[in-house]
Amino acid sequence: MATPTNHYKLGLFVLLGLAGAIVLGVLFGAASMRSETSKYHSYFNESVQGLDVGSPVKFRGVTIGHVSAIEIAPDHRRVDVVSELDSGDIRRLGLTEADTSKHGRAGGKARFAIPPDLRAQLGSQGITGVKFIAIDFFDVKSNPPPELPFSTPHDRYIPAAPSMMKNLEDTITKAMDRLPEMVDAVVMIMGRVDRLLAKLEKEDVSGKVGATLGHADDVMKVMQKTLARIDAQDLGAKAVTTIEAVNASLARMNAVIDRLDGDAGLVASAQHATDAFGEMGRAGRGTQRDLETTLRDVSEAAAAIRSLAEAIERDPDMLLKGKTQVSRRAPR
Repeated sequence: MATPTNHYKLGLFVLLGLAGAIVLGVLFGAASMRSETSKYHSYFNESVQGLDVGSPVKFRGVTIGHVSAIEIAPDHRRVDVVSELDSGDIRRLGLTEADTSKHGRAGGKARFAIPPDLRAQLGSQGITGVKFIAIDFFDVKSNPPPELPFSTPHDRYIPAAPSMMKNLEDTITKAMDRLPEMVDAVVMIMGRVDRLLAKLEKEDVSGKVGATLGHADDVMKVMQKTLARIDAQDLGAKAVTTIEAVNASLARMNAVIDRLDGDAGLVASAQHATDAFGEMGRAGRGTQRDLETTLRDVSEAAAAIRSLAEAIERDPDMLLKGKTQVSRRAPR
C-alpha cells in the first residue's frame, strides 16, 4: 500500500530552498556592489562580432575585468567598447596609479595606469570565435594612437590597436588590389621569355653551344698535354732556378746602384767634377781680356810684317839703300 504524501514537509522544503537562493543572491549582489571598478573606453575601427557584454578583459592573459557596454562611437564609424576593470585585481597586480583627487590624499580610488604604448586589441578564444579584450604593450611607431574626430574621456581612454584578423584582412585586401598589376607583369615577362626562346631557336644557339663546348673540350685536352710535357721536362724546377738567378742578378744590380749612390758614389764624384769645371770657367773669365789684348797686338805685328814683305818684294834693294832713299823715290 503506497505511503501518503506529506505535503507539509514538501512545502517546507520548497520554501527553505527559495529562501536560501534569495539569501545567496543577496550576498553575491552585495559583494558585487561592494567591489570597486573603473570604466575605460576603447574605440575599435573594425567589426566586434563575437564580443558581448560580460566578455573578459585580460592584461597579458590575466583577467582584470569584463566588458560592461558596447556602443557606437560619435562618428558612427567606430565601436565604443567599455571595459570595466576590477580595482582589486589591478591593485593586486600593481597596475594602478593612486588618484589623489579624492579627499586630497593618496590611497583613494585606484585607477588603471595607461602608459603611451598600452593598447586594447580584440582577441579570439580558440576556433569558436568568442572574443575578448586583450590589453598589452605595442610598438608606438607601428601602432600609433588613432586620430579620433571626437573627444575622449580624460584618463579613461585606452587606444585601440587593430586585431590580427584585421591586419590579415588589410594585407589580403592590398594584395588583391595589386593582383591585376601583378598578373599583367607576369604576362609581359612570359611574353618576353617566349620571344627570347624563339630567337634562340631561330639562331640555333643550342648547336653553337654544343660546338663551343666541343672546342672547349679540345682546348682542355691540349692544356692537359702541355701540362704533361711541363711535368716531364721538369720545367718547374728550371723555373725556380731561373728565378733564383734573376734574384742574384737583381742583388748585384742593387750593389752597383749602391756604389753609384751616396756621398762617395760615382754620381757624387761626377757632380764634384762638374762643380770644379764651373769654378775653372769662372776663374778663366778674368784672363780673357788679357788674352784678347795680346791677340790684338800679335795681329798688328803680323800686319806690319806683311807690309814689310810686300815692300821688299817691290824693291829688293830697300835693305841696302835704306829707308830714307826709298822715301825720296816715292812715286811722284
